[in-house]
Amino acid sequence: MNWQIAKLIKESTNRIEIDECVDFTEAVKKNPDIRRMSKIVVKGYGKIYPTKKYAEFHLTISGEMILGCALTLDDVPFPFEAEVNPVFVWDADKWDEDSEDYLVKDKIELASAIWQEIFVQIPLRVTKDGAYEELKAKGIVFLTEEELQKEQENKVDPRLEVLKGLKFD
Repeated sequence: MNWQIAKLIKESTNRIEIDECVDFTEAVKKNPDIRRMSKIVVKGYGKIYPTKKYAEFHLTISGEMILGCALTLDDVPFPFEAEVNPVFVWDADKWDEDSEDYLVKDKIELASAIWQEIFVQIPLRVTKDGAYEELKAKGIVFLTEEELQKEQENKVDPRLEVLKGLKFD
């Protein structure tokens, strides 16, 4: 998913159709949050604007990553689908530093833009179905917010426990 800009302009390819499967195995190895990932299906198109010196892509990416359950540490499949619209600019004068556009020199590397979107899709925490019941069967009980608050209201601060036995007239 790499293209030389000069080659695209020379061939007058204004539109690039994309329907590929991309393997991010090496990138996944560097990310401890993702245990495994399926091949990512990338579909869409890109348009080249040679006179304006930029290219924009309209893509849909989908796949499945395997993440660790926050409670049991078991594998949890996490399917995702996202719309990605990266823009690549090869004229530094037309590139806005505050934008999300990519400044490139002579080559468009679409895989890095796709990986960034996948990275954004990773949830902070996942739990597998039935994780709470599984832990409850092992004797681990989770309190609800109300139960925790009620327990803390009735609890006496251990530093003041000695005052409990004092009698005042």
